[in-house]
Amino acid sequence: MTQHAAPHPLDPIFYPRGVAVVGASRDSSSARGPGGWIASLTDAGQPNIYPVNPKATEIDGLPCYARLTDIPGPVDHVISAIPAQYVLPMLEVAAKSGVRSIHLFTAGFAETGMSDRLELQEQLRSRAAELGIRLIGPNCMGLYVPDGRVSFAQELPTDSGPVAFFSQSGTNANDAAYNGAVRGLRFSKVVSFGNAIDVSASELIDYAAADPQTELIGAYIEGMQDARQFFRSLRHAAAEKPVAILKGGLLPSGSRATQSHTASLAGSGQIWSAAARQTNAVLVHNMQEMVDLLVGWRFRAVPAGPRIGLVVGGGGISVQGADDVEREGLELPALSEDTLRRLGDVTPLAGTGIRNPVDTMSLWDGRSLKPTLDAVAEDPSVDAIIMQVGMNWGVNRYDLDQIEARRGMIEQIASARERHGIALSVVVPIQLDHSSGRMNAEMAGMMSEAGLPVYYSIRDAARAMRRLLTWSDKRAERAAT
Repeated sequence: MTQHAAPHPLDPIFYPRGVAVVGASRDSSSARGPGGWIASLTDAGQPNIYPVNPKATEIDGLPCYARLTDIPGPVDHVISAIPAQYVLPMLEVAAKSGVRSIHLFTAGFAETGMSDRLELQEQLRSRAAELGIRLIGPNCMGLYVPDGRVSFAQELPTDSGPVAFFSQSGTNANDAAYNGAVRGLRFSKVVSFGNAIDVSASELIDYAAADPQTELIGAYIEGMQDARQFFRSLRHAAAEKPVAILKGGLLPSGSRATQSHTASLAGSGQIWSAAARQTNAVLVHNMQEMVDLLVGWRFRAVPAGPRIGLVVGGGGISVQGADDVEREGLELPALSEDTLRRLGDVTPLAGTGIRNPVDTMSLWDGRSLKPTLDAVAEDPSVDAIIMQVGMNWGVNRYDLDQIEARRGMIEQIASARERHGIALSVVVPIQLDHSSGRMNAEMAGMMSEAGLPVYYSIRDAARAMRRLLTWSDKRAERAAT
């Protein structure tokens, strides 16, 4: 477990000695909600889990307690799964038990738009501050911290990594954790913080900027109480580490939705675009783009320039891919005569093309893949490579020999990237048919395990590389000045 050199006020939230689930359900069949917290914490390896429910003596094989004050061990963190009207009395009991933080899965506060619920939320915030208890939420999924052995969902990796993600949406926090994990990302902290009546986006981003475990920061924001403080935090963090922001509610319909989701004021799109430019944070438009960007940073897909060598297997793919690369503001330079000669030596003449895009069957030929990648990577006009592997040939049967061939291909790609020190993105398209889809999913997983940045389309890879290049250029300009 790696924490800040000096204790940070939020450290106790992320590294609790014991976790109580107040309102734990006797029905553990639900993956989300009161029935799922025990299973999620168990999955995360939390050694001290305390269900609290006066109507049960045991839940999921664990002793169940009628009150927080009945728990024999230290309880630093509470997950509240009780109705909103009972949270204030529970807060008083929590203070007597030495609780340091409460995650309010409980909804039904300001996001309802009802004046009495807004008043209840303010009473809760004020009293928690008086008692010295930190609040996450309300109306959120809480924490996924592998090193702290806490999780809001099951079957997430228990090994930590360098990515922090903070989200006002529980769905988007789940999206980042699950879809990021499939593509090789591992997380230091993921926090779903909902209405943010106490622990805020600004405080979380400040924490991540100083956190030695965190190298990359992503956040989904709907709104905040203190925009100036948030932009100060964003400026500081983006000067230290790469930061990607997804802002919800930039357009009128989305702005209305944020009011009913987390009771947030959205703010204008122009303001957020300007803030991103001024801080060199990267503004993305959806969660797939968020994960795409984090994958590119994590697995070294930041191009040295805009000139792309596109390597594919299939004529139609090469034509469409070329259009996609240029649509995203990147270039497909003509390759040198020496490169064309080298590619011609290993590429069959019929049914292929080598002028960039490089349409070649060498992707499936263990002897030809290395010289193909070497030739493209060593061309003086190429700054980075995008290559697509995996196509939909209809119904196929894959045997062990073909799986071994895929492993060999992945090793060749990874070694070429290391040998030439070039940014390289791999595209494994999503297929809907069962056979090809299964094989491509397995191949994408193998590539992610090998530390390669995997994308699901050439356009996705090109869009991410364009943003990564812009971010890199601006960072270099700032360093120079």
